[in-house]
Amino acid sequence: MNNKIYITALHLMHGGIEMAISLLSNAFIKRGYDVTILCVYNLGEPAYFLDEKIKIEYLTSVHPNKEEIKAAIRSKNPVKMFKEALYGIKVLTLKQSCIKKAFSEINDGIVISTRNEHSVLLSKYGNKNVLKIAQLHHDHCFKKSLLNDIKNNYHNIDHFVLLTDTLTAESEELMSKGNNHHTNCVTIENFLESEVDVANINRTKTVVAVGRMHPVKAFDRLLKVWVEVSSKHPDWCLKLIGGGDELESLKALSKELGIESTVVFTGPLDHDKVIDEMKSASIFAMTSLSEGFPFVLIEALSCGLPAIAYDVRVGPRAIIKDNENGYLVKDGECLDFAKRLCTLIEDKDKLSAFSAKALVRANDFSEETILNKWMSIIN
Repeated sequence: MNNKIYITALHLMHGGIEMAISLLSNAFIKRGYDVTILCVYNLGEPAYFLDEKIKIEYLTSVHPNKEEIKAAIRSKNPVKMFKEALYGIKVLTLKQSCIKKAFSEINDGIVISTRNEHSVLLSKYGNKNVLKIAQLHHDHCFKKSLLNDIKNNYHNIDHFVLLTDTLTAESEELMSKGNNHHTNCVTIENFLESEVDVANINRTKTVVAVGRMHPVKAFDRLLKVWVEVSSKHPDWCLKLIGGGDELESLKALSKELGIESTVVFTGPLDHDKVIDEMKSASIFAMTSLSEGFPFVLIEALSCGLPAIAYDVRVGPRAIIKDNENGYLVKDGECLDFAKRLCTLIEDKDKLSAFSAKALVRANDFSEETILNKWMSIIN
């Protein structure tokens, strides 16, 4: 086995998977590995820092045209619809074939796939001399096609890396039912590259939430929670950081709920600015419908923010220690979520104690700690 590592990526713009790829690539470079990112789409300069020693190999010159297809449908122009549909088929075909070709041409080293479709192709076309590692960066949410792939189409994967013990145990059970006794399932969490300097910062009366304005992040649920909180604490502000399709509809909802004066929508911000916003806030809130192992949650802890989250199937419970560095609230219990927020707002001593414990918990997700787990399977 040589020191070459290949990591797959769909693109290198903003996103949790993309941040994980960037951090992992940088960490391997520090440890003397030769890292190449096999990237399907070139959508512009990478959103996250990448060491100059990292090689990026863009596998296609096409770009996804989802938005263009939507626009063509809205225009009701048959020529435009046909043209975009044809281009879309080309994109989807190349999306698969370029990864297949890349895998078939790698004869040694380590390949890490970061999406299920890549993992299936790695199992099928990866060279037998290559160490094949698959990752799942989210909850499977009992999606039948994904569960079927894990059960039946990972037989040549050497290690399957998952973000929580729950996902690992479920994957092991699925593979045993599919008669896969080769793949080793292992839990390796996301990590933070460096500590955040939280000395001498001034906390404001702000609850912060970060993420794409997308249905799965369910910021509408947080706005409904905030109706209860702001009525008791009108001097506090809710700050929502991120962009996306639902941004305008969420602004409209805040107005409809009568809380627009205490809610701030920042839109998308650079990562450094997001960290600055977290450092100046006092509490972090998460109301997602599902999660994997959210970076924003461990980043919030690293900024000394107690976190309150709905206890969805996986994700928050792997990070938050209930009633120690935050609260886990039964999924969908709006009034209880609001009650927990008010508890921290009203009890300064508890808020301070939770903040200190948040910083301690963040250390569990340091680069050194998590890279030791990676080394155990690579070596």
